[in-house]
Amino acid sequence: MSYQKYLKHLFLGVFSLILLCILTVVVIDPAFQYHMPLGSIKAVYSNERYQNSGITKHSEYDSVIVGSSVTSNFRVSWFNELFDCKTLKLSYPGGCLSDFDTALSYAFEENPNIKRVFWSLDPKILMSEYDAKSTPMPDYLYNNSVLDDAKYVLNKDVLVELCGESLLATVANEENSIDEAFTWDSQYDFDNSQALWRYVRPEWNKKVISANAYDDIVNQNMDIIIGFIEAHPETEFYLFTPPYSILYWDRVTRDGTYPAVLKLFDRLVTDLTPYENVKYYCFAPEIYILNLNNYIDEVHFSPDINKKMAEYMATYDGVDSSSILYMHTFFKDIIENFDYESLFPVILQEKPAKHRVLDPSY
Repeated sequence: MSYQKYLKHLFLGVFSLILLCILTVVVIDPAFQYHMPLGSIKAVYSNERYQNSGITKHSEYDSVIVGSSVTSNFRVSWFNELFDCKTLKLSYPGGCLSDFDTALSYAFEENPNIKRVFWSLDPKILMSEYDAKSTPMPDYLYNNSVLDDAKYVLNKDVLVELCGESLLATVANEENSIDEAFTWDSQYDFDNSQALWRYVRPEWNKKVISANAYDDIVNQNMDIIIGFIEAHPETEFYLFTPPYSILYWDRVTRDGTYPAVLKLFDRLVTDLTPYENVKYYCFAPEIYILNLNNYIDEVHFSPDINKKMAEYMATYDGVDSSSILYMHTFFKDIIENFDYESLFPVILQEKPAKHRVLDPSY
């Protein structure tokens, strides 16, 4: 075989292989960029960052759930029934404000007539940098341009992992319900011992961090949230602070960020509730945060609590400025005076116990 023929065959072989890879990704389309599953091909919901954009593009919805992993165990069927709507869930474990900004912007681009947005405003996230990503976001999927699709159709991880998962599910005839998409509660036991085992208790910080220490970060994140509220006055925003466990409060009292967290809670009430299209729910002062059998770690709670939150938002209006006094009372009477040492085995208990004391003016 001549050198020219060899090169020709080599080129055709490589081209055919590339074309086969492209066709495989386009037909199976595990991230739903071009269509939802065709024929008997089974969907596998395993990577929110890659798949949420396609679900947004090809789903029918008038309401959106957006947030971190604490929103993953919401079932869209609950919201559909409680609010008489068609719900899209956009959860991003380990997410930051830039992830939610990207996802929600794309949802409004695809459907400008969204009636409701259910958005989890996690204190940890609001006090972290806007783009503090733990997992990179494939931003090229969150647009309608085909110019950057090569990053998807020629992506080894998409071909091997996502397409492979879909093929295995198809062969096994495993159905994956959109209602159970990206839920993780079945993988864990919600139990006091499990929550304590996953909690790494910080050393006591003798220096109390200023209540204003996170103002610049919170300002930037709040500007994004309020930007959506003001840009979409016809949309109802159900904004809520999730019920982190008592272990979270042990952490912030020990690491010195307690005053800054308290300021954040006040600010959420004062900054958000004046908007007519906002209902804000503060689930932090709930008695079930004291029961670690509801948790697997300091922040992640059982689906029973997810359902209680959905039912509460469907039944009651959110808080207003008059609720600040109740919040202050809860933090003073419960959080400040809680016997944190009683949570831990005797061998781990500190003696004497230390406590942060709130500013008397709080």
